[in-house]
Amino acid sequence: MSDGLPEPPLAAVFLDGRYEDEDFYAEWAERADILVAADGAAAFLIGLGRSPDVVVGDLDSLSDGGLAALAELGVPVRRFPERKDQTDGELAVDEALARGAGEIVLAGGLGSLDHTLGHLAILRRLASRGVSARLIAPELTVRVFVAPAEFSLQTPPRTRVSLVALACDAVVTLQGMEYVLRREVLACDTCRGLGNSVAGEAPWARVHRGTVAVLVAASSVTFGGKRDAPRP
Repeated sequence: MSDGLPEPPLAAVFLDGRYEDEDFYAEWAERADILVAADGAAAFLIGLGRSPDVVVGDLDSLSDGGLAALAELGVPVRRFPERKDQTDGELAVDEALARGAGEIVLAGGLGSLDHTLGHLAILRRLASRGVSARLIAPELTVRVFVAPAEFSLQTPPRTRVSLVALACDAVVTLQGMEYVLRREVLACDTCRGLGNSVAGEAPWARVHRGTVAVLVAASSVTFGGKRDAPRP
C-alpha cells in the first residue's frame, strides 16, 4: 500500500533470453501479480516450478514436450504466426497491459544484441505511455524516462550508473553523482553519460528534453519511490 492506495498490479514478462541466476528470477516470478511468458521463456518458468498465467508468441522456441507440459498445467497459449510485425516480447507486454498491469518488469531481456536493443524500445514505448517499467537482471536494472521527467535514485554509494540519450539529444540535470550535470546536453552520438557513480548523497535527475535510458549496476534499485526489487 502507498498513501492509502493499492499498488498497481505488477506484471513480470519473461522473455526468451539469458537467465544467469535462477533464484533471482524465481523471486520476481513469485512477486508478480501477473506472470506472462514469451515463447521459450515458458520452459524456463516451468523449470522453476512456476506456471505462467499465459504464454504468448509464435512458439518456435518451445518443444512439443514443452507445449504438452503447458497443456497439462492448463496454461492458456496465444499463438501468433512466425511472420509478423511484432516480436514475441512486444506481444507479451501487450498481453500484460491487457490483463491490467500497472507496472512491468522485463526478465530475460539480455542476450542477442538486436533483441536487447528492441527491449529498450519497449521500455521507451511504455515510458511514453506513463507505464512504470524496467528491465531486470542480477546485476543490472534499466529504466527509460521521457521528458519531462524527474526521479530520485536509491542505491548504495559507488554504484555504477550510466545515462544514454535515445533517438535524439537529451537535456539533463543530474545531482548526487560523481559527475554532475546542470541542464546539459547528452548527445545521442557521444558516450557522455556512461560510467558515472553514486557519490554518497541521494542522487536525483531531471530530464528536461528527450528520452534517456538509465542503467544501474545493481539488482535492487528504487526510482523515486517506485516498487523496489525483491532482495537487497
